[in-house]
Amino acid sequence: MRPPVRYLEIKSIEHANAEMERAGVDPAGARIMARKQFHYNLKVAGLTPAQANVIKQEMLSIGGEAAVAKGAASCSVAESDAILSGTLRQYGLLVEKLKYQSFSLPGVGMAIDEALDNIAKRSFVLKGRRREWTLGKKTLIMGILNVTPDSFSDGGLFFDRDRAVEKALKMVEDGADWIDLGGESTRPGGEPVPVEEELKRVMPVAEALSKMGVAFSVDTSKARVADEALKAGAEAINDVSALSDPAMAEVCARHKAAVVLMHMRGAPKDMQKDTRYRDLIGEVFSFLSERVDYAVDSGIERERIMIDPGLGFGKSMEGNIEMISRLREFTSLGLPILVGASRKSFIGAVTGAKGPERLPGTLAASTVAVLNGASALRVHDVKEAREAAAIADAVKMTGLGG
Repeated sequence: MRPPVRYLEIKSIEHANAEMERAGVDPAGARIMARKQFHYNLKVAGLTPAQANVIKQEMLSIGGEAAVAKGAASCSVAESDAILSGTLRQYGLLVEKLKYQSFSLPGVGMAIDEALDNIAKRSFVLKGRRREWTLGKKTLIMGILNVTPDSFSDGGLFFDRDRAVEKALKMVEDGADWIDLGGESTRPGGEPVPVEEELKRVMPVAEALSKMGVAFSVDTSKARVADEALKAGAEAINDVSALSDPAMAEVCARHKAAVVLMHMRGAPKDMQKDTRYRDLIGEVFSFLSERVDYAVDSGIERERIMIDPGLGFGKSMEGNIEMISRLREFTSLGLPILVGASRKSFIGAVTGAKGPERLPGTLAASTVAVLNGASALRVHDVKEAREAAAIADAVKMTGLGG
């Protein structure tokens, strides 16, 4: 009789130790084995040929794998990426070896070590102006409140201040951690709104929410709107342009606000005209990495930053699906990830549903996103999203030592 053979999907040191304890492994041996049970593929971009060659040599010498550009060995290329494959133990050995190398390789080793630490993060503390949220074990739910006449799903429904405030309070009752208030539609084809008009739409609602003690962010790319909203009590700025306004970073840093940095190619009015990418995930990752560095250099603390890959913003249906399926690749930035799939057209492209009828598809996409690394969801339907996220969180934590 053949013995049963079962595949083990081990997602944490705690899980590894539990499985080895069940198998009766000696605790000393289990400690050694645990780091060998985690295999990672990492891409290190923009290396010089000398750096790439040394890293490849060192990685191969410890039993790992490394792939570099064809011309790296002969130095016939200006730079090379390196795709590394190895266990956590092997990466530890690599980082130690790189400490004693030239060609600025100690810094490369530190970057690899930091990325691995970030991938292993289980939770984050996100700081706003006065509040803070712990993300990870429980998904943060951001309720969408558009005070616009032309947003793609609910344009005009909450253009009136009192109706907008009533909707915000209902979303809080349904489980929203904060309300995302927007006065300019960022739907595909949307035209920009003058600053004065955006302030006219946003500020009455912002002031009312602040008086009621409701936590809220403002969805804006304009530094003046952000400044006035933060003065009125906003906790965060959700900027789809990732601080493109030259004054935005200074405003957010001065107010000590939380910031959401999102990827968007182009502007809303033209972002869907060309959704082709040579390397979608690579381009979005590089953009967000650069924007995070810019924010930090501008005085915004990392503990106040959340990233958003920008589903529906300059991506095709296939691109959005790929983004959700590969979301975990963004965890190496070490920051909470926001996903906004709610009612978007790519869901309709898959299911055939329109507008509010896209709720089932939204919940499916959001659940997969949470299981793949999202820490926060931006949604229209708060109650349903909260319940879906609770199941995803419970499933996720079974594999994370929770």
